[in-house]
Amino acid sequence: MSGPAQKILCIEDNAMNWRLVQRLLSQAGFEPHWADDGLKGYELAVQLKPALILLDINLPGLSGFEVATKLRQNPAMAGVLIVALTAKTMRSDRETALVTGCDGFISKPIDPFLFVGQVESYLGGHRDRLEQGREGAALRQFTHQVVEHLEAQLREAQEGNRKLLVAQEALEARSHHLSRLLALSNDTIPVRNPDEILARVLGQLREELALDHLSAYRLHPSGAYFQGRIWRPGGFEETPVLPKEQPLAEGVEALPRGTVLMDAELRQTIVWERGIDLGLWDPKFQALLLPMRSRSGEDRLWGFLAADRAGQVFQPFEMEMAAMYAGLLQVSLENAELIAHLDETSRALGTSYEGLESTYVALKDAQRALSAQDSKTALGGLFLQMAQRLQLPVRTLKEESHTLSVYMEQTDNPPTGDREACHQSMESIRNAIAEVDDLVGALLRRAGQAGASAPEWIHLHDLLKQELEILQADGTLAPEFPLELNLQAPRDLIFGVYTDFTELLGHLVSHAQGGSPGQILLRSWGGKRHFRLELEDVGGPILPEPIERAFEPFSGLRPEEPAPLPGRQPGAGLPSCAHLMSAYGGTVQLLTTQQGSIVRLSLPMD
Repeated sequence: MSGPAQKILCIEDNAMNWRLVQRLLSQAGFEPHWADDGLKGYELAVQLKPALILLDINLPGLSGFEVATKLRQNPAMAGVLIVALTAKTMRSDRETALVTGCDGFISKPIDPFLFVGQVESYLGGHRDRLEQGREGAALRQFTHQVVEHLEAQLREAQEGNRKLLVAQEALEARSHHLSRLLALSNDTIPVRNPDEILARVLGQLREELALDHLSAYRLHPSGAYFQGRIWRPGGFEETPVLPKEQPLAEGVEALPRGTVLMDAELRQTIVWERGIDLGLWDPKFQALLLPMRSRSGEDRLWGFLAADRAGQVFQPFEMEMAAMYAGLLQVSLENAELIAHLDETSRALGTSYEGLESTYVALKDAQRALSAQDSKTALGGLFLQMAQRLQLPVRTLKEESHTLSVYMEQTDNPPTGDREACHQSMESIRNAIAEVDDLVGALLRRAGQAGASAPEWIHLHDLLKQELEILQADGTLAPEFPLELNLQAPRDLIFGVYTDFTELLGHLVSHAQGGSPGQILLRSWGGKRHFRLELEDVGGPILPEPIERAFEPFSGLRPEEPAPLPGRQPGAGLPSCAHLMSAYGGTVQLLTTQQGSIVRLSLPMD
């Protein structure tokens, strides 16, 4: 064969026949396709438009005759060959196939040695023809077969409809039962009394299944015996307890998990006789036993239901209903006990909380007292250290004051040399007074006794010197630590909040100390419009990645914070420095050097 392979569609419901046809056609160079029923075959034929259709006559749903008729009614399929595959050898069946639109037929089972030649013969132009005058008989035969087929389908539809009605009635009954069960579960949720829960659930179960006797047993929390309830005409009453070693309890415990016994199946077990001895079942009635296992994962018996009724045997869906009621009973009782336990625990916690709250208040009061005492102690130590630093300017004041008093006691005007000495003494006194005044002011701001949080005009150079003095006094910086100041900025007067800049300096010093530096250099420079300040340390270089994240706020709160890199890290207060500088319109940078780091600040002075 030359050119593209010709498509052949086989509409056949027998997969074994199709596999044989597929193998033979593929070996002959054709492109076979398959559909396993008449409707699918029709749709696939319209889609593929094959050169030839091999059509089985006995198909489910639409018969082969009906498929052939439907195909011939479609103008798009006018040129497609249809060859019937039929096991019917009667002349009338073959004539019916030709009347319905088939171009020929091949008998089944097909002959593997002749099949491909038969297909090629039809593709080559061969057609089977009806004998003259046989059309009417063939049409009548086809009509008869169609009527028989329709009658069979009608009977199937009627039987299916009957089954649907029966199923619908069963579903409606089950839906009714489930609706009542759902309503009962909703009504039982707020109930906390175990006796009321038992009465509600078991009472409705007895009504649903028309039970004559109903008993429910549950293992006592001690695990030693089963306590139960039995229905009487006046309601549910307590039954004598069943020890765990009692034969009935042991028999139910031995049943496999998920077992539900009823009627004849229950009568064949030893549990049946033991239940009759206890009055759980009437020997003449249909009986039911439903064990309930623990829901905590332990394979132990939680309890069981025993019931019977006269007359009709129990149906499978009734067993399902009984199991759902048993589950509702078990869950409701456990939830009621859990809520009661939680209520009791909540009350105990409430009492404990009141005690904790009063203790907490007392602790807070003690904490405030300790904080005040610690603050007084710290300030007292700081004042002592500052007092020692003030001894030199105070001694200067005393000495220079004495010198002035000597000159003041002279009756005549002092000579020129003595006058110069007076001026030097006055200058020393003024400097000492200014130094004492600045240090006392800084100290009062640190102690919270001065308006350190109100904006004011501040000389930054003076502030830096005063705060460094206090940092050395309170031990933040050792007095002998090598600290170099090079303050050369021509303008250092700025309007701001004193504590903002003391906090800023504290963060800078803390960053420098993080690298254990051997020296700190603080320098300033700038012009008329900007004040620039640098703090340089020799505490070791910082890697580029930590520098990039140095000013990120709340960097430690990231959900997946990577492990810190080895080496020196930026100071934790640098983000606060960036925030403070931003408030004043300034900027801050962190640079690394071979021996340490530089923090550079720039402030606009306009």
